[in-house]
Amino acid sequence: MERKEELNEEIEEVKEELKKEEEEVEELQNRVRELEEKVKKLETIAKNSNIRASELQRELEYLKERYRRDLEEQRRFGHEKLAVDILGILDNFERALSAARTTKDFDSLLRGVEMIYSELRKVLERYDIHEIEIEGREFDPYLAEAVETIPTSEHPPNTVVKVLQKGYRLHEKVIRPARVAVSVSEEEIT
Repeated sequence: MERKEELNEEIEEVKEELKKEEEEVEELQNRVRELEEKVKKLETIAKNSNIRASELQRELEYLKERYRRDLEEQRRFGHEKLAVDILGILDNFERALSAARTTKDFDSLLRGVEMIYSELRKVLERYDIHEIEIEGREFDPYLAEAVETIPTSEHPPNTVVKVLQKGYRLHEKVIRPARVAVSVSEEEIT
C-alpha cells in the first residue's frame, strides 16, 4: 500500500508538471498567435508603405515632367505680356506714321512720337526695366562701358560726362551697360 501511495503521489506530481507544461504550451501558443498577428499587421503596413512609396515615386516623376514642361513653356512664352504691350506701342507708331504721311504736320508727328515714347517707358517700368542713371557720377565698369574720354577741368577725373547710349537694368541686373564718355584731367593728356 505504501507503494501505491508513492505511485499516486508520483502520478499527482507528474499530473501537476504536465498541467504546468500544458499551461506553458498554451501561453507560448498565445504568444505565437500574438506575434503572428503582429507580423500580419507589419506585413500589411509594409505592403501599404511600398504601394504608397511607388505612388509617390510616380507622382514625383509626373511633377518633374510637369515642371520641365512648365519651364519650357515659360522660356518660350514668358515674354507674351511684354510682347502684347509692345505690339500696342507698335500700333501707335504705325498710326503716327500714317497720319504724318497724310498731314505732313511735323509738330503733330513730334507730339505723337513723344506720347509713344512715354508709353514705351511706362511699359518698361511695368516690367521693372529701368534706365541706369549714370551721367555726372563716377564711372562704374559694372554699369557702363567707357568708349570715349574727354579732357576737362570742369569735372573730376573718371566722371561720366556724357551718355552716348543709355544702359538698362532688369530688376537689379544690368541687361545693357551704358556707353559713356569719361572725363580725364587735362594734365593726363599732355
